[in-house]
Amino acid sequence: METKLLYKSIPSGQLQCRGTLIWNEATRSAVLIDPTDDPTPFLQLIDEKKLSVKALLLTHAHVDHAASCCAVARVLGLTPQLHPDDLPIYYAIAQHGLAFGIEVPAMGIDPTPLAHGQIIEIEPSFVLQVLHVPGHTPGGVTFYVEALQLAVVGDTLFYGSVGRTDLPGGSFAAIKHSIQTILYKLPSDTTAIPGHGPTTKIGYEMLHNPYVKS
Repeated sequence: METKLLYKSIPSGQLQCRGTLIWNEATRSAVLIDPTDDPTPFLQLIDEKKLSVKALLLTHAHVDHAASCCAVARVLGLTPQLHPDDLPIYYAIAQHGLAFGIEVPAMGIDPTPLAHGQIIEIEPSFVLQVLHVPGHTPGGVTFYVEALQLAVVGDTLFYGSVGRTDLPGGSFAAIKHSIQTILYKLPSDTTAIPGHGPTTKIGYEMLHNPYVKS
């Protein structure tokens, strides 16, 4: 059967965090990355496109990315997947939410652990690679889809900027190392979808990002 991978990134929630759906147009198999604190547009798109979501993935555990993940997991019959270094943030999400005025219930589902280099095969031609990119949080990851020349980078890399490192577990030295030694090793024409703001290209950031040039 023909494979035609498509994706849509939608800003949602109180902090306009980007969540991303990737799917095979032919089979309707899909993955949802970062359902934010308001999953409504993603659930609507899943219903509209009649998608069968096979994996619920988190780039990291901050409230604007992960607040709705347990509710969404129950709707979809899935278990969230998260790098274990972010578990302390994940389990403290209700307290973190208060700092941003976001009311979140305690997490009631233990996530499945992700690991650097892990391959998530949805179908033989629909594959995501997990890249551990600590710095914004200790367990931050990027999901790289070679078939789409696409990287969902969370809050590690932004257009012309990088993620905050002044929150608990953050480290500028770590985020710089992650970007320079992992993200900048991806093909330069790879589209990067950050957690906030416009998309960018890896090659553009290598040349122009004032915080982390290659």
